[in-house]
Amino acid sequence: MADLDLDPRTKIIAFSSVIALAFISKDLLVIAALAAAMMAALLLSDKRGFIMRGLKGMIPLLIIAFLLWSFMHEWSLFQRYESGVNLQLGVFMSLRLFLILLTSLGFVATIGMRDLVNALNSFRLPYKAVFVLGLTMRHLHTIAEDYKAIKEAQSSRGLELDRGSLFRRIKNYVPVLIPLFVRSIENAERLTLAMELRSFSLNRRRSSNRELKILDLVIIGGFISALTLAALHYLFAVI
Repeated sequence: MADLDLDPRTKIIAFSSVIALAFISKDLLVIAALAAAMMAALLLSDKRGFIMRGLKGMIPLLIIAFLLWSFMHEWSLFQRYESGVNLQLGVFMSLRLFLILLTSLGFVATIGMRDLVNALNSFRLPYKAVFVLGLTMRHLHTIAEDYKAIKEAQSSRGLELDRGSLFRRIKNYVPVLIPLFVRSIENAERLTLAMELRSFSLNRRRSSNRELKILDLVIIGGFISALTLAALHYLFAVI
């Protein structure tokens, strides 16, 4: 998706449509086709390395999901199934989970935070909510970078974080968490001061979105049409 230089709004609509299709569709072949198409699109993008690393982490989760839905589906809280082993249901639910995780991974890999905020703002969502979302995601990224730096610094000083019992490990992380907490407060204070100096106001809506290209319109139209047909077929049994 990144190679096509799609508009962020197109990516949001595509992501939302695929997730909705994953929950609406009840046919194994449809879920498999969606997963295969999404897999091919992401592997052809320039984020294939990130995608492959993420897929490796999915394998244990998918195996657990297959086993649970194949042998323990009769205890489901959401829908009643027949008792006994149901391998087809296990494959279907595993593929559905794979599609959801793969789509989410691709969305995170191919859209930047600034583009996401601008796209949500163009959908006329409350500007305060969009701003808080963008600021939170940016702050989480900063916290992750600070955590990595502090952990490496403490480890270089001889602090053993992953040795001993569970309670011992929790205690070992105190020298990491306290500086991280202090650094987070300092970053928040600097951000607040910078916003005050620039007279920042949440009452002014900002947007820098470009016009949608023909390719974006075609993709959006295709996903909306597919979602409409799926809803008519699975939810309302019209077609």
